Amino acid sequence: MKKAIIVVDMINDFVTGKLGSPGARKIVANIAALLKKGRKLGIPVIYLRDSHNESDREIKIWGEHAMRNTPGSEIIPELKPEIKDIVIEKTWYSGFVDTILPEVLRKLDVDTIIFTGVNTDICVQNNVGDAYFAGYKTIVPGDCTASLNEADYDQALKYMKTIYGTEILSSEKVI
Repeated sequence: MKKAIIVVDMINDFVTGKLGSPGARKIVANIAALLKKGRKLGIPVIYLRDSHNESDREIKIWGEHAMRNTPGSEIIPELKPEIKDIVIEKTWYSGFVDTILPEVLRKLDVDTIIFTGVNTDICVQNNVGDAYFAGYKTIVPGDCTASLNEADYDQALKYMKTIYGTEILSSEKVI
């Protein structure tokens, strides 16, 4: 089994900024610990980060956020990517749409993806769905994802487990 860890949208606007939440801040240490263990085991780390311009469709729904080349679209300092990590900008909820992510995963010969980040019910769930449709096994450490509210978080985890067969585990059990 060849794994990769994907960190979804752990950027300033979604952790401490415009669309930030206490839940997003709460998972930072868990993600950092998971990344440290993963890197030690040679598991590739891929960051997906929203990076928008004014014409992107998400802007009509959420207002301006994570605008390209602004501090809001930068990965939070506590989870700063390391040299070997891969950072991919995205303009849709899913990094599988209009990015190099599918090609990167093929080149890494990945068959299992561990998803972390925010928001569980939006970007994480959409990435998990697209990964499932592309044939990947998916794992979500529940203590490494967060939503704007608990009900949406719970519903998203239940949906991913039921519909995509995603393993919902603690970060300690993942690696």
